Amino acid sequence: MIEYVVLGIVALLLFCYLLYALVHPERF
Repeated sequence: MIEYVVLGIVALLLFCYLLYALVHPERF
């Protein structure tokens, strides 16, 4: 069951990173 929690956290971090990259494209 814990692997789903870890996977969810990783997916959330990746989503936040992609959202940040979309909002601030000049940094990438």
